[in-house]
Amino acid sequence: MQIIVSGHGKFASGIQSNLQLLAGNLPGLSFVDFTGEMDEQQLQDKFTALLKDDEQALFFCDLFGGTPYKQAVLLTRQYPQITVVAGCNVGSLLEICVAGDWQQSSPAELGEKFIATSKQATRMFHHRHIQTEPADGDGI
Repeated sequence: MQIIVSGHGKFASGIQSNLQLLAGNLPGLSFVDFTGEMDEQQLQDKFTALLKDDEQALFFCDLFGGTPYKQAVLLTRQYPQITVVAGCNVGSLLEICVAGDWQQSSPAELGEKFIATSKQATRMFHHRHIQTEPADGDGI
């Protein structure tokens, strides 16, 4: 099975750069940018070319309902072993791919893992004011 990362602009190549910096080259991942110079058919052609080697895939897309997402969903008619997720974060991709056992999952199981891991990794910093009491009662 393979993971195909795709999104608008340089989303996929940005994710690729990020992952390479953090974890080096991870096997089984492909990255497809949907740039302003491309049309939907050209994107579909790139996806189809990647599926020639392995029809079992998870598409990791930037936006639910965006062009990369829609083109991947259209491929599910021809390739029923495809799962498409959107809106997941790089933390989930890094955590799952570094663990190394993701290729033993089905695309659907892997999709569920991505969603759960993305939810767990999404956090907000909360500033807490810590008040200290003066030592020895001298106020300093």
